Amino acid sequence: MIFKFFFRTISDEPDKMDNEFERNYLNLINKYLVFLFLLNLFYSIFIVIFFGDAVISTFLTIITLFWLFLMAIKGKTGRYRKILKPSIIFVFVLLIFITSFFHIYTFKNAGVEYFYFSLLFAIPFFFNFREEPVLIMIMALIISVNFIACLYFDFDFLPRSKFFEAGDFKTVKLLNILFSIASFLVDISFITQKDDLIYGLIKDQQMKDSTIEDLQKTNTRLLKQQMLINHLTEDNIKEIYSLAESNSPMFYEKFQVFFPHFVSEILAINPNLIYSELYFCALMKIDFDTKKIAQCTNSSIRAVESKKYRIRKKLNIPSEMNINSFILKI
Repeated sequence: MIFKFFFRTISDEPDKMDNEFERNYLNLINKYLVFLFLLNLFYSIFIVIFFGDAVISTFLTIITLFWLFLMAIKGKTGRYRKILKPSIIFVFVLLIFITSFFHIYTFKNAGVEYFYFSLLFAIPFFFNFREEPVLIMIMALIISVNFIACLYFDFDFLPRSKFFEAGDFKTVKLLNILFSIASFLVDISFITQKDDLIYGLIKDQQMKDSTIEDLQKTNTRLLKQQMLINHLTEDNIKEIYSLAESNSPMFYEKFQVFFPHFVSEILAINPNLIYSELYFCALMKIDFDTKKIAQCTNSSIRAVESKKYRIRKKLNIPSEMNINSFILKI
């Protein structure tokens, strides 16, 4: 991701903005799960108090444990990241079949079918249309098939409530309609908040992209100025770039010839810099970015980032300053 690459190049620190977006989004998921927990808990209490259906009330109470489970693992993304998304999918599908069950259980006359639409509107919050189009289509298909099947088939093998009387359906239907509307409004609210987070991330990325462009131009200008000061010809420039890209042992020697005062000036800032750190500083002096340094030194990007971070600490470079720009000014 350009955003991640840029931020690490600028400050050599973890991607705080990206982590903040993920933290805020997970916090939204947590709030949504709290809503589902309270909804199921209310239903279980309502059914046992007004209809005396202890079996279904117990069933709904057990379902609330799923929301507690997801809330428990959502904060531990480092350890449970792999099971978070499958768990959400599982619970989502479970909700669909629970809705179908209660639709049949209440003789298809209690307004439970309105919750199918609440589930449909919840899809954009939990899933990404661009990254997971097939999964979204499958979820929408499962909801549609359940809705149509419950509409046209009797499902006589499923139990029916013995606690509902004819007049009771009006109360329950009104309750289900109100809660389905509330769920719809909650879905819209959370989708809007998710969109605001994404929009904010896009704006931040655009700002960072613009900044890195300016920094690259500044770095190029500084490098050209220093090369002119050192009377480097075009052939000299090509030679030193070629040696650096091929990871030649001659690069560091040639570099000191072309930039005779650089090593002494950087050691004046911190004489404890070791050879490998000075070598990295030389590569940054010719404006190699993290990816380029990793390629020419046969290192991983993570290893280069760690090395640059240690150099930053040793040279006391402020976190908000680009390390390449600092090196170029030496």
